[in-house]
Amino acid sequence: MVKQAQNVRISDPSSAKAWILTAKTLYPNAFNVQYEAYLLERDGKNYEEAAKCFSVIACNFTNQHAELWQEVNALTNALRNESESTPEQEFYVKMYKHLTPEVQHNIFVHTINNSGDNLQQCIHSYILMFNKFPKTATTQAPRLLEMLAEGMKADPDLYQRMLVEEVLPMIQNKPPELSPLLACRLYTNSLEYYLRQIMDDDKCDTIEAWKNIFKVLMLCGQMMGWEPFLPFSKHVNQNVYWDKLVKILRGSPAGSSQVLFYATTLFIYSLHGYIRKLRIEDADVNHVLVEGFIDWTPEGGEVQSMDWTPDGGDVQSMEPPKFSATTAISQELSEAFLHAARCWQLLNTEQFQRDFSQLMLALPLSPWISRFLFDLAIYFGHRDEANKLMADMTKQSTLVQSLQILSLNLMQGSMTLQGFQCILKILAELPATSGQLLENISLKSHRHMIFLPLTKIALIQYCTRAIVSRLSRTLFEPNCSDRLLGDLLALLQLSADKDVLLKQHIFNLITQRKSFNLHTLSNYIIATDIIEELAFIWNSQQQDDANFELTGSPTSGGGLGSTSAAGAAQPRRIGTRGADKGARDEFKSLIRQQIARCNENVPTLVANFITQEHLTLAQHIFGMAPAPVVETIVIK
Repeated sequence: MVKQAQNVRISDPSSAKAWILTAKTLYPNAFNVQYEAYLLERDGKNYEEAAKCFSVIACNFTNQHAELWQEVNALTNALRNESESTPEQEFYVKMYKHLTPEVQHNIFVHTINNSGDNLQQCIHSYILMFNKFPKTATTQAPRLLEMLAEGMKADPDLYQRMLVEEVLPMIQNKPPELSPLLACRLYTNSLEYYLRQIMDDDKCDTIEAWKNIFKVLMLCGQMMGWEPFLPFSKHVNQNVYWDKLVKILRGSPAGSSQVLFYATTLFIYSLHGYIRKLRIEDADVNHVLVEGFIDWTPEGGEVQSMDWTPDGGDVQSMEPPKFSATTAISQELSEAFLHAARCWQLLNTEQFQRDFSQLMLALPLSPWISRFLFDLAIYFGHRDEANKLMADMTKQSTLVQSLQILSLNLMQGSMTLQGFQCILKILAELPATSGQLLENISLKSHRHMIFLPLTKIALIQYCTRAIVSRLSRTLFEPNCSDRLLGDLLALLQLSADKDVLLKQHIFNLITQRKSFNLHTLSNYIIATDIIEELAFIWNSQQQDDANFELTGSPTSGGGLGSTSAAGAAQPRRIGTRGADKGARDEFKSLIRQQIARCNENVPTLVANFITQEHLTLAQHIFGMAPAPVVETIVIK
């Protein structure tokens, strides 16, 4: 009879139904009879009658026949894709609506129980059941979460996405009770999922991602009965989160998982803020944390708060370094860094260190961590550790690397030949972005840090200050050369309203001498304040009828300080006695000529001075002239 019905099902559906009705009367418990009855209703698009037939099969033949499970799979697939259903899937969706709730629920239960090793199908069936029967999540969610955790071992991306995007939203209103181990594991996987989005996707909405991370943190906290943390808000100062963490820490036992996960989340949030702020998106400018400078003082040069030893070791100052407000973003950068540093120190105490280290290995934070640890070592003055960490950092531009090496060099208290070579490399790779001069690059009496923007002017300023800081110490050595004083004046043009005491000391030394060779005047000195002071010294000596001479380099066109192409001309001396009135007129002409150049680009002028006169500068600093480390270039 079933065979007869199958033969005429398409050509004569009425005859087929007659055959099946007869068969159902004679053989009510035969699967092939009931299944054929269902197929007749399915092909006829009779949703209600098909639902009745399907209910009979689903309730009475659950453990038999592959045909039934093909239909069940087709039904569940259609329910998962209701918004993008084909005409065939549309039938299953409409038929499902005619099933009783009991049958609907039983279909999901039987599907889950018969999924076998198909973990993905089983998880999809759980998710579908929770969507259709939300109350089942209360009892069934722990099993689903265990399966997700198991699946992440084989395919973390797939099962993390299912956990975060499909499962957690369904259970957030009524979270189930989970073992601490499973809850922490799920939070770690959720955190990894969102961090990958933040790090890999330039279009990721980071604010939304952090909102979701904090939601998952609160959810896992509810599962384990933790004291609630604070919800995420970009308008909340990080001190508020830190204060809440400290309050929870005081009321928690040593090594508490609650403190571990709250502090880890806060650390990563602060770390992300720090790394993100190091780069100004709109301006395409990166920042690098470097050592600041100590103001020169006439009483004894610079006051260092970092002691160092000849073998390369360092002694940490009891007072932590300050952060200089060099740019508009310095405050935000320093706050993010310090918050991350506080969390890092807490998490690396004995009670948390082992578990925190395991967490860090599980999360994709290596590029951020290596940069942060390097900056942290610089901040605390751990120069040897910073040198080791530099090798572990992700590949950086030679400009950044040279700047970091220079900063480490300056940290020891005295620039070495390596540091000077880094200055020349930096000036050879200046970026196109011009930028502006920075404030507070030097402070008084205590060590401080600078977030240096990688702009042309800021880099020239930092390199120049490094040389000035080193050369200023030689002013108190006996018989410091005229060339040293003149070169310092050329460098100090970059800070017209700064270094007043240092410039005054140089002018005092010039005044005390009967003659002074100002080699750099006509080529490099154009700052009005310096030129006027030199003119004042010369005129004062003339009025006092003192025998004072200014000596320049050999002349070739009447300008004091210009170099003769032939090299045969003798140095030109301009005295204050009346023997050489023409020379005095020449000096006045030169003064006017240099003042006329006062609108030239001073940073570019100073950078060219350093690169073109680097052998002489090295002679001042190290007492020897090193071989050129970079090709002499003209900076424009």
